[in-house]
Amino acid sequence: MDWPLSAAGTVVLALFVLTYVLIAWKEAHKTLIAGLLGTAAIVIALVAGAIPLGSAGACEIFGYHPASSPWSICSSQGFVGWDTLGLLFGLFILASLLSELKFFSYLAFQLARLSRGRPLPLFLTLSVLSFVLSAFINSITVMVVLATLTLELAQALGMSPVPYLLAEISCANIGGASTFVGDPPNVILGTYFNLNFTDFLVYAAPLAMASLGVTLLLFWLRSKGEFFRPRDLPGGKGAELPSPPRLDRTRVSYAFGVFALTIGLLAFNQYLPPSVGEIGLIGAALGLVVAGPSRAWPLLRGVDWSTLLFFVFLFLLVGGLAATGVIHLLAQGLAAAGEGNVLLTASLLLWVMGLLSSVVDNVPLAAAAAPIISSLSRIKGMPIGSLVYATAVGTDVGGNGTPVGASANVTGLAIARRAGVTISWRRYIKDAFPIMIASLAAANLVLYFYH
Repeated sequence: MDWPLSAAGTVVLALFVLTYVLIAWKEAHKTLIAGLLGTAAIVIALVAGAIPLGSAGACEIFGYHPASSPWSICSSQGFVGWDTLGLLFGLFILASLLSELKFFSYLAFQLARLSRGRPLPLFLTLSVLSFVLSAFINSITVMVVLATLTLELAQALGMSPVPYLLAEISCANIGGASTFVGDPPNVILGTYFNLNFTDFLVYAAPLAMASLGVTLLLFWLRSKGEFFRPRDLPGGKGAELPSPPRLDRTRVSYAFGVFALTIGLLAFNQYLPPSVGEIGLIGAALGLVVAGPSRAWPLLRGVDWSTLLFFVFLFLLVGGLAATGVIHLLAQGLAAAGEGNVLLTASLLLWVMGLLSSVVDNVPLAAAAAPIISSLSRIKGMPIGSLVYATAVGTDVGGNGTPVGASANVTGLAIARRAGVTISWRRYIKDAFPIMIASLAAANLVLYFYH
């Protein structure tokens, strides 16, 4: 049987696999790795003639042509997802501003105080707060706030922080699955297919809610014997809690208003001319104005520029796969496995992406999945939405399986470790992996009722 890929496609596929292996091995250097191998993939595609030389090739790689924008460069969208980058930049700025103003810390403190230190209310409060915040804010920011607060509460109330932290991490990843802006995979998939905020709320959020319910129930049953019941806080005054942060209420109100405006523009993006990336830039600009001169420059310096550059190189790598025919071949294989059935194919995407996300970064998974879904739609005429939402939930929820499955996991465990609380791989996988499998099954069940 002949090898179905061209020589160029074979080399680019090998580069893609090598990228995963090297990132898993040396995650700290993932931007450099993606840069070198992503550039190599494009060069190979150019040399093989899969991408034309000159201005046509430049447009195929770097073209800017969002569907809902009055501004464009080139007549078609290139490999690089500029909308994704613009929206993520805006969300980075707004999340950093609200965090800098102590809004999240204040919110978390007040909600934790309402529980009066009782295990079940405290568990539900912190877990649900993690879910809700991560639906709108980068999960790294959420875990920085909640993990720090949880460790302070645990010390003040004389209880183990471990079960709380594990549940918060899982709920953060599930929350990211529920909205368009919740996690980078959703942003990548949503911008690639011109989906909007409402689409994700209607179709992805129910799958995430099912996962959340199963996760909360199983984490409580798994760890309730480990919860230590501390004494109630007298009068609910929070006497044994650390002091709440002081808020600049005027500036917080303005910052929250800008954030709400940005989310509102995204929700009605299908009726408005700016693209989602341009909405992100508008939100960032207004956020910097609210921050004022003294905070604006530190906010810009604090943006995760390395991650944004990492995304650019990933887009180039996946573009090389698409140009050399690898994506089309993968889509054909998935279509054959799904036998042309939308539910079966969506379920395959949910489980394959979920299990892969437990061991590899979900961002490159989503970047690779987008053109595969597009090819599936062309080959079999399947509705794109069903495949996109299953993929988004799978990549986000699947990250709960191991300590390195998602950024929230790495961040939460690192903060705990710095505070002297070590959660071993064995403990994490023993507690979280079975619950991740159950939460994917719950999402799959809801997916069944959508068809």
